[in-house]
Amino acid sequence: MSKLISSTKPKNAPIIMNRLAVVMKESRITNRALAAAIGYEEATVSKWVTNTVQPPLSTFFRIALVINRDLQDLFVSTKNITPEEKEELLQELEILAEQGKRTGKSKQKK
Repeated sequence: MSKLISSTKPKNAPIIMNRLAVVMKESRITNRALAAAIGYEEATVSKWVTNTVQPPLSTFFRIALVINRDLQDLFVSTKNITPEEKEELLQELEILAEQGKRTGKSKQKK
């Protein structure tokens, strides 16, 4: 079973999409140092590291440049995902995508 999904995963646990925590540990870079280097709050970097929130691809690219790593080092490989895991991930990602869609309706000011 891949590291993206495990049968003991808590219901609302984030999907592990990035390897930022691993890469930062290997490179001996703290959340604080990375945040300062790219101009973000330390709490925001912490959310990326724990896979609670994913930054835009352009931010991953900046991180790779700042810490002198290959961009692909920052992501989990999808090559070894089983068909069952793939189906479950696609369902979870579809839900996330729906939650993030913009409806085109703006809030009206009262």
